[in-house]
Parts: sequence; C-alpha cells; structure tokens
Amino acid sequence: MQLKNYIYKDLNELKLYINKEIIPQEQSDILIQIFSTVYEKDKIKAILKTLKEQLPSSKIVGSSSSKNVCVNNKRVNKNIVISFSIFQKSFIRTKYIENLNITNSIKLSQEFIKDDSKVLILFNSDAKNNIESFLEAISYDLKNSILVGGNSATTFEYEQAFIIEDEKIYKNGIVLVSIDSKDLLVSNTFTFNWSKVGKEMTITKSNKNRVYEIDNMPVLKLYKKYFGDGLSLNLNESLISFPLVKTVLGVDIARSIIKVEDDNSFTYAGNLNEGDKVRFAIGNLDEVYDDSVQLQNQLASKPVEAIYFYSCKKRDYFLSNKLDVELNAISQVAPSIGFFTQGEFFQIGKKLTQMNITTTAITLSENDILRKFSSCPIKSKRYSSLKALINLVNTVQNELDENLNYLNQYKNAIDKHTIVSKTNKKGLITEVNSKFCEVSGYTKEELIGKSHNIIRHPEASKDIFRKMWKTIQKKEVFQGTIKNMAKNKKPYFVDTVIKPILDKNGNILEYLGLRHDITAFVNQKIQLKAELKTVKYPFLAIVKIEDFEILKDFYEEEIIHQIEDKFSFELLDFFPLNSGYKKFYSLGDGEYAFLKELDNFNPDIIEHEIVLLKKFQINVKRGTLQFDNFEFDISVVLSISTDKKRSYAEAKQGLKQLYRTKKDFIYAQGLTSNLSEIAKSNIETIKMIKTAIQNNKIISYYQPIYNNKTKKIEKYESLVRLVSEDEKVISPFFFIDIAKKGRYYKQITSIVIDNSFLAMKQLNMDVTINISIIDIEDEIIRNKIFTKLNECKTLASKVTFELLEDENIKDFSIVKEFIRKVKELNANIAIDDFGSGYSNFERLLDFEPTILKIDGSLIKNILKDSFSRNIVEAMIVFAKKEGLKTVAEFVSSKEIFDLVNELNIDYSQGFYIDKPKALEEIL
Repeated sequence: MQLKNYIYKDLNELKLYINKEIIPQEQSDILIQIFSTVYEKDKIKAILKTLKEQLPSSKIVGSSSSKNVCVNNKRVNKNIVISFSIFQKSFIRTKYIENLNITNSIKLSQEFIKDDSKVLILFNSDAKNNIESFLEAISYDLKNSILVGGNSATTFEYEQAFIIEDEKIYKNGIVLVSIDSKDLLVSNTFTFNWSKVGKEMTITKSNKNRVYEIDNMPVLKLYKKYFGDGLSLNLNESLISFPLVKTVLGVDIARSIIKVEDDNSFTYAGNLNEGDKVRFAIGNLDEVYDDSVQLQNQLASKPVEAIYFYSCKKRDYFLSNKLDVELNAISQVAPSIGFFTQGEFFQIGKKLTQMNITTTAITLSENDILRKFSSCPIKSKRYSSLKALINLVNTVQNELDENLNYLNQYKNAIDKHTIVSKTNKKGLITEVNSKFCEVSGYTKEELIGKSHNIIRHPEASKDIFRKMWKTIQKKEVFQGTIKNMAKNKKPYFVDTVIKPILDKNGNILEYLGLRHDITAFVNQKIQLKAELKTVKYPFLAIVKIEDFEILKDFYEEEIIHQIEDKFSFELLDFFPLNSGYKKFYSLGDGEYAFLKELDNFNPDIIEHEIVLLKKFQINVKRGTLQFDNFEFDISVVLSISTDKKRSYAEAKQGLKQLYRTKKDFIYAQGLTSNLSEIAKSNIETIKMIKTAIQNNKIISYYQPIYNNKTKKIEKYESLVRLVSEDEKVISPFFFIDIAKKGRYYKQITSIVIDNSFLAMKQLNMDVTINISIIDIEDEIIRNKIFTKLNECKTLASKVTFELLEDENIKDFSIVKEFIRKVKELNANIAIDDFGSGYSNFERLLDFEPTILKIDGSLIKNILKDSFSRNIVEAMIVFAKKEGLKTVAEFVSSKEIFDLVNELNIDYSQGFYIDKPKALEEIL
C-alpha cells in the first residue's frame, strides 16, 4: 500500500495531482481522508465533487480538526489536507449512522463488521454524543479488527464540528470505515505524557461525563483544596494541567475538563462513573522526548507502510512546540496522517475506550517487511526537577497509602464485629458503620443528624446517660452496658465504650462510640439452647399464644406488648399445684418454653408430663387476662419434644405443623428427622444433576408423533433424560423439580435445546421442544432460542415449542413477546396438556398456538369415561374451526388409537406408537 498526502491549494492543482500521483497507481481500492481546520462548505463540496469525478470508485471520509492537521512531520493550519491510502490487497467500506442508540449499535456491529475486517476507523461529529455506550456496544462483535479514530474537533468553541462520508457533510452522527483484508498487518499504540500524582480518589456523584462530587466533596471545592483558591477556571490555563486519570485493564486513561458548568460541576471529555477510582495527573514536558523515542520504536517494531494517528487538541495546546518531537518521531518511521480530536478512541484487548490528551496511532502494511528508518538520536539524560517533584509527592503518598491501608484493615476488622458511631460535640450522629445499621434496624440516612435517643430503650436508666456525658465532657473514656431499642421495637443490649477525640491542642472534636452486642448473653432463647445441651433427658414444651400473628395484625403494637407482658406475669399460675414448673423462657412473638429434666424416657413419665401440660392448656383457655381498659380471652397451642439432640428444632417444627393442621397439641417426635431425610435426598439429587452436567450425561430421548392422516411418523418430541453414574437412564420425574429449585435447571434447558437442534439436522424431521414459563422468563434462555432460530433459518419451521403447564407466570408480556418473536422466525407454538391448568380456551387468545396437545389424563380415560370423551370432542370441534392441529398424548393401546382416529384427531403420540428412544436408536 501507499499513503500520499496533499495540502489543498485549488481544484486545478488537485486534478493535476490526482492525474499524476494517484490514477497511475495500480490499486484495488483507495481510501480518501479529508481533514480540515476550516469550515468552508462550498469549497469542501467542490473538492468532494472533484474527487468523485476523478476517482469514482474511491471511498471518501473526513473530519474537522482543531487548529492543525498533521501531514508527516508538519502541522498544517487553516487549510484542508487530503490523504490518499492506496491499497493493493485490501478493500474499503464506509457507512454513515445518524442515531447512536444501543439497538442500532448492536445491529451495526453485527452487520458491518466482518471476519476479515482488519481496521475500523470511527469519526464522531459531536463529543457530547453517547459515544462510549456506542463503543461498549460494538466491543462484543469486533472479531479480528482494531478500531481507531476520534471525536471531530474545531478551533473555536462557537464553531460546529463536522464529518464527511462520500459526497456529504454531516454535523451529527458518526462515520465508520472498514478496511477488509486477509493480508493487511495492523498494530496500535499510544503515548501519554502525564504522570499520576497524589492519592487515589473515588467519583461519588456523577452523570456520565458530568461530575458533581469526588470523595463526597463538590468537585470545584476539591480542586481548590489541592491546587489552591487561586486556581483559574480557564480551561486553557490551570485546569488543563490537572486532568483526572482512571485505569482501565492496566492502562491509564485521562479525562480532561471541557467545561465548568454554572453549578460548578465539571464536564469531562469522557465518562466518569460513580465508583470509578481516579488520581490527578500533571503534564510532564520533560518526558516528551523519551516517550517519543519509545513511541517510534513501538511503531517500527512491526511492518509498516502507513501510519494514521489521532492526537487530542488539548495535547496540542499543552505540549505546543514540543509536540514537533513526537510528530518527527512518527514521520521518520513511515508516511503518516493525523488530526486533532476532542477525544481519541483506543482498543485495549477487546475493550474500546475513549482517551484524552493522548496520541493514539495505528500502523498498516500489506507486506511483512520491516522498514529501515532514521531513528531519533539518543540524548543524554538530564536532571528533571518536575520528575523529581512528582517522585517525591508519589513516594510520600505511597507511604501514606500504606499506613492508611493498615488502618483500613484494622477498621474493617473492627467493623465486622463492633458497632461504631461518631457524634459531634452536641451529640448528633455524624457517622455509623454497617454493623450499627444491622443491629439497630435503621438506615444510615435515618441515623445521621439524630441523637442516640433514637435507639434509647424507654426502660434504660437516665442516670447512666448523665454519668456518660459527665465523663466524656471531662475528656475521659466512658464504659458501661446500655439497653437499646431497635427500629422494630425489640430490645438489645450493648457493652459500650465512648472516647472523646481531641485535636492537637487538646480540644474535643467529636466522640467515638464502640459497642458490642451482648444481647445473646441475656437472650432467653440462647439461654434455653445452652441449657438443653446440659440436660440428659430433656422434656421441652414450647407454648405459643394461639393466632398470635393474627393478633399482631388486629391490635396495636402497644396492646400486643401488654398482652405478652401480662401473660408472662401470670404464666406459671396456670399450672396445677406441684407441677414442678417454676421457670419459663420468653422466646418472643408470643412463644414461651418450659424445660424439665426427666429421670429417664419411660413412657409413663412422659405421659404424666403431657397430662400436666394439657391441664395447663385448659386452665389458660378458661382464664381471662384483665387490663385497666379491657379484658382478653387467651388460648395456647403446645408442642413438646423429648429428643436428646434436636428437642428445640423438633418442638419448633411441631408449632409449624400445628399451624398447618389447625390443631392445638402435638408430640413432635421425629419431625425434623423426616425433613432431614427429604433434605438429604434433595442434596443427593442436586449432586447427581451436577455430575451429569459435568460429564455430558444430560441427554434427550425422542418419542415419535404419528400423523393419523398420512399414516407416517412426521415429527418427534424431545424429552430430557439423565444418565446416572451407574449408567441408568432416569426420567425427569425424579430430578426436574429439584433442578428448578437449584441453579442447574437453566443449564439442563440449554442442553436440551442444543440436543434438539442437532436431532433436527440428523433426522431431517420436525422436533417438538418442551419449554416452561421459567425458561421463557429467563433472558439467557430466550436469547439462546432466538440465536438458534436465526443461525438455523432452514430448520426454524421444523421447530415446535410446546408450552408446559405452569400457573406461576410472573410477567405475561414476556411470554407473549417470546411467542410473537419465535413465530416471526417461522417456529411453531403448541399448548401442552390442553384442558388443564392455564391451558384453557382463554389462553388461546393470548398465545395463538398452531397445535393443541390434548391433556393425557383425558385421552387415557377416553374409552371408559364418557365425560372425558365429550370434553375431547368439544376440543376437536373448536380446534377444527380455528384451524389448529390436534395431538393426542398417552395413546397406549390399539383401542385408544382407533377411537382417536374416529374422533378425527390429527396426530397420535404414546407407547402404542413407540416409546421414547435415544437418537442413535432412531437413526
């Protein structure tokens, strides 16, 4: 290939140049790039017309540039540069896109980028466009290409940037160029002469490229904090020198300021998202020469016949004449062309990003010969005061960061187990940690600015708080146990330490509170569980106020507390005399426990205790709780257990059983054992599913569907099977419901879809795939189905998706949209088990199926049950009127098959036709 650059003078000279330099060349394609520092519309249109007349098969693109265009080692000002890239082994395509929304971006990348697209050049007309979202969208389909380019720029703010494609000039949208080739060699690199300095900060409030706060501080205030109140807001003075830098996949990317908004927020030339880590950077002019030598060596390390480069307009301003060093280094390697942008695009691996204040470059060559070039002479290293200062600042910062890292580790350790808060001198909360919020039940926003009275329990002694304030105001440390109340009104206890924090002069700045939750040490449930561990023959009874949950909905919270307190006070009085029950445990939510240690588990002893508790239960029911303003009739349910290891769990499970059965007494022995066996079985099933997936043992069996008219098998239904480790083929009845509750169901569905499409190809017959509502509501599965149908368009009409019965539909719109889309892709829809569940006549309006599969429970009873036969006949009449095909499942005998044919059902499926088989058995 060749790169020839022409600085425009007039049309006649341009024609002579083309005739002499361009037309004689033997080429397969020509890419013409026009870069202009002026917007003279008529002149540019005349140039475009001439180029198309002289070189009608060429492809033309272009962009406005800021101040200069770089032609080899020259900066051309106030002029138009025309660059001719002449290719012998490559082909050029261009496209203009006006709308940059995500849908268009994805569609463009899928349609425009080919497998042999080696270079993509992108010119964006407006830096305010959402170009970063566009770059992110097309990142997924880059294939083997490298993308370069930049945002069009102008010299003055009042001028509007523009782009060119073919013979048209645009002031919005983008132009995209693809250089397609099997032989083109391409590499990209960049140079950046800014050094990070100072501490790492976090973007805490932003909207795309507009930043309001950094480290929770207004951005202007933060800049003035670090650079002084005299900081100029002129973009071409102070602010240009201090861009922010974030790191993307190990590469430093600058974000320069392009505007200070009226509200003192900053707009940057590129997105800064909340949570991004950034540091300030300082332009280091002393490093330009060394960086230019390094850039030159990188460019020359690969075969190169031409170089395209894109440099930031603010880099041009900041580096000024020193930029000539960089331009010379580039031009000494190969012919080059470049323009100044408002943000240049660079590709890090497969991620596309927008850079600022950099020079990005791409080399192109249609041969593999390394060029000889005149390298920059090596200069002796000299002392750089700026470099030394940057090193000093960063060394000090690294030491501070290391100390801060240690402090953060201590803080994180404390935060995990300690309730922490800070207050100002007036006692108003200024900071809380997550443990404080977790224990108190309040959010951070609800606590900040409040006093600790918000969590004070009404029963907490006022004397302890008077003592606390007296202590800490004397600059001494207070320590004590305090009873607090969470947002849900439940009490909790904390061991508290409050320390005054002093400034260097000994004045109080704030108060730091450290607390440990010791509720467990006074919580009666914990006490009960601990005591159970010490009892050899436990007899545990848990009592619950009947319908307590309903009471909580019916009465005010204060009344509920009064009922609980009153019942607790009188609880032991309801036992018969000499029962031996002198203590109870209050478990909360209307629950109380009694624990007695028996001499042994003799049935007579247990029976005696049960009699006592039933008398207690009767006494409670006969009694009445008397209050000042009302009286309350109360009753209780009772669950007992004598299990040595799981008595508490057994008794609690018994309460749940009582709630389900609406009974009032249960001896809950063995309940958790049954649940444990079920849980154990479920775990084994999950393990079996996981192993089968890992070993490719989720397979499909195929059951034929017989056409009753043509007397032929015309399609197969795909049915999932699992092959166990001992090679047994297991029906989905034994694992699919468990899979739905775990995380493997999606993988099973995905495998079945792959199996089914493979079977279609090998059998060259229609295949029905069962799809549940869970599958349809899963975006990944939906997209997999759409992708399969798009990839196998010739097979799409052979696919029928059979909607399985499921009443738990979360979003009907998703299901309807799925059906609409697969039908657009020529697939068919069948409703399974028609006549049961949601598979009724009403759903036909929503789903518009092409096939009805009649519920198997109706078919298998059709010979002996006239009601079933009448229902089936009604369905068939309805289906015929609506033009729907019908399938009879569970056709298990000749008698059923004959009747199905007599009823004029279109298809038969069942063991009479054939049982499900593996694919290899059918082929």
